[in-house]
Amino acid sequence: MSNPTNLTDLMPDTSGINFFTADHDLSFLLQRHLSEEDYERALLILTDMGAVASQRMDELAQIANRQGPVLMQFDKRGQRVDEVTFHPDYHELERIAYQDFAIAACSHRDGALGWPGKVPQPVKFALGYLGMQAEAGVFCPVSMTDALARVLERYGSEPLKRRFLPGLTALTMGELKQGAMFLTEKQGGSDVGLTSTVAKPRLSNNISENGLQPEWEIWGDKWFCSNVSADLILTLARPEGAPGGTRGLGLFLVPRLLDDGMHNAYTINRLKDKLGTRSMATGEVTLQGAQAYLVGNRERGFVQMTEMINLTRIWAAIGSLAAMRRSYLEALVYTRGRIAFGRPLAEHPLMRRQLVDLLIEVEGCAALAFETAAVLERVDRHGVEEDRRLLRILTPLCKYYIPKRGEYVTLEALEMRGGNGYVEDWVNPRLLRDAIVNVVWEGSSNVIVLDVLRVIEREGAGAALYHMLHTRLQSLQHPVVAPVAQQVLTLVSQLAERLQELTSLDHESAQLPMRGLVERMVQLTIVTLLLEQAQNELLRDSEGTGKRKWLIALLYLHQHVLVHPDALAADNDSTALNYFDALVDWKHVAVGYSF
Repeated sequence: MSNPTNLTDLMPDTSGINFFTADHDLSFLLQRHLSEEDYERALLILTDMGAVASQRMDELAQIANRQGPVLMQFDKRGQRVDEVTFHPDYHELERIAYQDFAIAACSHRDGALGWPGKVPQPVKFALGYLGMQAEAGVFCPVSMTDALARVLERYGSEPLKRRFLPGLTALTMGELKQGAMFLTEKQGGSDVGLTSTVAKPRLSNNISENGLQPEWEIWGDKWFCSNVSADLILTLARPEGAPGGTRGLGLFLVPRLLDDGMHNAYTINRLKDKLGTRSMATGEVTLQGAQAYLVGNRERGFVQMTEMINLTRIWAAIGSLAAMRRSYLEALVYTRGRIAFGRPLAEHPLMRRQLVDLLIEVEGCAALAFETAAVLERVDRHGVEEDRRLLRILTPLCKYYIPKRGEYVTLEALEMRGGNGYVEDWVNPRLLRDAIVNVVWEGSSNVIVLDVLRVIEREGAGAALYHMLHTRLQSLQHPVVAPVAQQVLTLVSQLAERLQELTSLDHESAQLPMRGLVERMVQLTIVTLLLEQAQNELLRDSEGTGKRKWLIALLYLHQHVLVHPDALAADNDSTALNYFDALVDWKHVAVGYSF
C-alpha cells in the first residue's frame, strides 16, 4: 500500500494553509485603507475567516457543488409548493457566511462581529474575498442580500424599511431573510428597456397588521433568477400605462411568503443547469399576480435598481479576485513541492516567470478592488460628490477588468497543475467554472464598456478619475518612483485626449475603440495604485520589504502598458529568476533595480 504522506509530497495542495495569514498583500492593502484601530480590530476576525475558509468551507464546498439544489414543484398530494432543497453542507456554508461572520449584515447595522458601529466596507469585502476562495456559490445570495438592504436603506419608505430591513440584516439564520433580484427576461437580457413584466394596481384595500399593504400585482416571466428561493425579491416591472424603455419601469419588492404564510403568486419553472456556482439555485420564474410593494419613486425604478447592480458588480469583481488568489496560491504550493527534471517546478525559469506573471495580476487587481471598496466606504460615510463620481467609474472598471483577468489566471493555474488540474477531485475546475460567471453576471463586457462611456459622457466620472490619477501621480516624489510616475502621468494625459477625440465621431464609430481604451484606463489606474504603494513601502524603515512593491509596479507596467516590441512576455528581464523568493514570500528587496 502506498504511503499517503509520500503522495501528499508528490501532489501538494493548500490544505492547512490559512488563506489570510498566507496573504501578505491583503494585510498590506487593509493597513492602507483602515485606521490603525480598525486594522487591529479586523486582524482576529480575518484570521478566523482565513482558517475556516481554507479548511471547513473548502470541505463543505466540495459536497455542496457536487450535490446541488433540487426543485420540488409539487408535494405528494399534487399541490404546487415550489420548494428548493439544498444539501446540508450548503446550509452550513450559509450559516458560516451569514451568521458566524455576518457578511451580509455587518456594513448595515451597528455591533455585528463586536464592531463599534458598522463594519467598514474594506473589511466586509475582505471577509467575502477569503470565503470565496473556498466557495463562490453561496456568496451570490450573500451579495444580493447585502445589496438589497442597501437599496431599501436609500429608497424604501420608512414602513418598508421597518418591515423588511431587520430580516435582511439579521445576525441569526432563524431571523434571516435572504435577498435576490429577478431582472433578466428572455427577450431582454442586458437590454432592460425591453422588460415586459407588468405591474397592476391591486384591488384589495386590506391593511396588514404591520401597517403595510402590497398595492401592486406583478405579472410576467423572469429568465435568470439566482438565489431563486430567496425570501425577498427585488424586480423591475412596467406599471400599466407607463412609457416604454427603462424610464417607464418601477421597482418592486416581492416577498416569497405573504403575511398569512401562503406562498406568493409565482412559480419556479425549473432550475438552471449551470456551468459553475452549482451549489446555488438559479431558476426561471413566472410571476402570476404576485403581491408586491413599490420601492421609491415609481418613475425611477431602473435608476434605483442600479444601486443594487453596482454593489453586486463590486462583489462580482471580488469573487473573481478570490478565484485568482486561490488559483495562484495552489499553483505556487504545487510547483514548489512538485519535482520535475531533477528539481522543483518552481525553480525552472519558465515556471518562475509564469508564477510571477500570475502574482502581479493578483496584486494589481487587488489594488483596484480594495481601492474601490475604500471609495465606497467614503461615499457611505461622507457622501462627497467627487467620491460618488469616482465610485461610479471605478465600479464598472473593476467589473470589466478583474473577471477577464480571472479567466486568464484560473486557466493558467489549472494548466500548471497538469492533468490533475483538469480533474474534479482538485479545486481548479471549480475555480475556473465559478470565475467565468462573473464576466456574465451583472452585465457582460460590452455592456460594462458602454456603461463606462455613459458615465464619462453624462456624469463627469471620467474627469473624477483623471483628477484622482493626476493628484496621486504628482504626489509621488520619491527619487526611485518619481520618474516612472511622470511617465505614467503622460500616458494618462494621452488617454484623456484620446477619449476626448471620440466626441467628434458619430455614436457608433466612437464605440469601436472603447474596449481597448477601457482596458488602458484600468491598467493606468492599477499602475498608479501600485506606484503609490511602492512609495509608501520605500518610505518605511529598512526592516520592511524595501523595493518589493516597486518591482511589482514595474513588472505590471511592462507587462500591460509598455509591452516589449517583440510582443507580450517576450523580454528577457531576469526579475522572476533573481527575485522570485522575495516577490512570492514578501521578503526584503534592497538592491538597485532597473529594466
